[in-house]
Amino acid sequence: MKSAFWYLGFLSLFSLLFFAEWKVGFLGFLGFVSFFSVYKASDEMLEVNVGRASRNAFLFAMFFGSASLAYLYLTNGLELLKAAFVILLGGSLLVCLLSLFYYQKRGEVK
Repeated sequence: MKSAFWYLGFLSLFSLLFFAEWKVGFLGFLGFVSFFSVYKASDEMLEVNVGRASRNAFLFAMFFGSASLAYLYLTNGLELLKAAFVILLGGSLLVCLLSLFYYQKRGEVK
């Protein structure tokens, strides 16, 4: 049985909207391309490692989200809100996937 996370890779097709609208925000969906790499992975260790990687992404989202909201509030710079959202989404995906690859390569479960 293949991993259900593989299907998240199809969300990367939304990045094609960049060519229709020419808005950089749609390029954030390219972070989902790397989910195609977990097609054959299906074991309990993957589930444990996904939980640990999701925890890391959650911590990134909380720290970066609160810091960016505080910065935007203090500087009244609402024009950076779009960029902060793209960095938050892309960074969370990147942290989750890099953590998952690290935990999978390390190969141990605590």
